[in-house]
Amino acid sequence: MKNIKSIIAILAISLSTVFSMNATEKDNPKSKELRTEIISFLGDNISLELEETTTAEVSFIINNNNEIVIISVSSDIIELNDILKSRLNYKKVDVKNALKGEIYKMPITINAK
Repeated sequence: MKNIKSIIAILAISLSTVFSMNATEKDNPKSKELRTEIISFLGDNISLELEETTTAEVSFIINNNNEIVIISVSSDIIELNDILKSRLNYKKVDVKNALKGEIYKMPITINAK
């Protein structure tokens, strides 16, 4: 009887951990507005010499003050990570009714010059 209870408890904890750790990209109209604002924060001039087009994935949340809080930036180029963090972190967005506290994942493509 103790083994069955232990197995059920382990199974329940495992399933709840798997489902709670799953951050998904939000597919709503607000995501497009957020993307537009993020691109405007980045601007056209990124002072980084790139030999080829590269991508980065930015994970962020919107806090209660409507500011972008960067969780992580995933790119092979460390300088690009730093540039994206410095230009986006704690920038105020004007998107009404953005999902505060939700994790957004946004791919960003930087073209080589």
